[in-house]
Amino acid sequence: MFTVLKFAVIIAASLAIVHLLDRFVWQPKRRKEAEAAPRVTLAEVRSFWSDIEGSALPIAKATIQDRPPLTPQESRIGGAPLAIGNNAIWPRNADNGFPMALVAQINFAELPQMGEFPTSGILQIFSSFEMIDNAGACERVIRWDPDPQTSELLEIPMEIQENTHKTREFSETARCAGLPLAFAVGRAPGNPYNWPFEENDPSMENRLPENEKVAAVLEEWEDKSERILTGYGNHWVGGHPLFVQYDVRGAYPKHQHLDRVLFHLGCDDQINLGDAGLLNVMISKQALARCDFQEAYLTWDCS
Repeated sequence: MFTVLKFAVIIAASLAIVHLLDRFVWQPKRRKEAEAAPRVTLAEVRSFWSDIEGSALPIAKATIQDRPPLTPQESRIGGAPLAIGNNAIWPRNADNGFPMALVAQINFAELPQMGEFPTSGILQIFSSFEMIDNAGACERVIRWDPDPQTSELLEIPMEIQENTHKTREFSETARCAGLPLAFAVGRAPGNPYNWPFEENDPSMENRLPENEKVAAVLEEWEDKSERILTGYGNHWVGGHPLFVQYDVRGAYPKHQHLDRVLFHLGCDDQINLGDAGLLNVMISKQALARCDFQEAYLTWDCS
């Protein structure tokens, strides 16, 4: 009991010291630096939001339907996919042989016309969610058939049907029945927290506004950013990626050509990767136009 009390006193004292340092040392230092820095101008904030709007891309927001899939070809998260490809067997992890999850089956005939995206054909994305390099890439298998002639479904492996720590990312309904998707077209402004916008975000700099008008814009900055992200929905095709921690394209320049989203898997009552994780499958505009889906990069992160 004495040890616990002693530990609590040490923690409380440490927090008090940090609070005092912040109030009497760090805050005055930050204020002094802000006063010496150039002011945030109206031209800067207008330019930032103009770039966000100017980078808007078509987006197909995917809404989960409260029913089983109606046809083998229907777009879905989880469940049994159409048997496409030269080797129509369920893909497995290269190291332990465990079946990969079906992240999504996308039937482009069900989507609105969106720029470089196909107007027909079926794309399937499988993943073990395991990182395979130090730049955030995850193991994945991508299958594409521009004109599938089969209605045969792959059989869902028993390992996926069982509720274990290896399958807990998807609900039983998602794993065993599948979550059919309906799409609604829209336009998605750029994500203010993504590369390259985050590098030029004046709200993140320790600077003062040049006048009250700029101060009002900065005051509303975070709410405006969050409204943009909320407008994306939970799951989507097209638009922009959304990350929990940071945009991998800013951290790893070799990924900066990935400017289109094949699929974004969010978090809801049926899907939960890690701790409220988000998954992005990205590709370059040029590879997308060629339907070269093997160039796609899959990554996910969580809190």
